[in-house]
Amino acid sequence: MKVLVISDSHNRPDLVEICLRQNEAAEAVLFLGDVVTDIEKMPAKFPEKQFHFVRGNCDWRDDYPNTRCVSLDGVTVFMAHGHTLGVKYGLTTLMSVARQNEAQICLYGHTHSPYNQYHNGLYVMNPGSLSEPRNSSRPSFGLIDIVPQGIVTNIVEFHPFRR
Repeated sequence: MKVLVISDSHNRPDLVEICLRQNEAAEAVLFLGDVVTDIEKMPAKFPEKQFHFVRGNCDWRDDYPNTRCVSLDGVTVFMAHGHTLGVKYGLTTLMSVARQNEAQICLYGHTHSPYNQYHNGLYVMNPGSLSEPRNSSRPSFGLIDIVPQGIVTNIVEFHPFRR
């Protein structure tokens, strides 16, 4: 299963839609907050994909949870924006909560900086931001491949106008 991970689009639904069109092979889309209204209409445009959302610190409605676990091809994925788990100050709390939920993959946003590491049985990824990258990073998103042989996580630079 191919999974697209997006975070921190900040009022740029056009970029979210371009990213979805560029990654048509993705079967699931995980959105990590800020601004969830950017992606709310996408399930109607892409009905063949699964969508899962969490809200971020810039999402004022509480239609979506701060954290969520989803199962994709038998793999438990913990999703959070991260602002309630202190990700700007370290990942210890985030990873602890992911492990408490028996997750194999832990996803977060909020910092706008891409991060992709493996920590003692836990894949930890921040896909960065589609619209407002920080810390000398470029706009980016995440791709996860879940296959019988294992899990592969990647950060991909986002080039919205490249074909």
